[in-house]
Amino acid sequence: MIQSSSTTPALSPLNGKPILLNFDGAEMSSDAGLTLLREVERRADLAGLVASCLTDLNRPEFVGDHQLK
Repeated sequence: MIQSSSTTPALSPLNGKPILLNFDGAEMSSDAGLTLLREVERRADLAGLVASCLTDLNRPEFVGDHQLK
């Protein structure tokens, strides 16, 4: 028999509203995958890791301020 766990991951609030995960299927959101992906990126800094691996070969005098912040 499969037992369910009552613990759910804590997610950062979005626009000041709490994000709740519930796996009972009662109410679903079509963008929940993006919310979860946002949280993973925020915690692991995936964009920062990718940016640190890229080299900008453009001439600096022609490039504006577009650094990842």
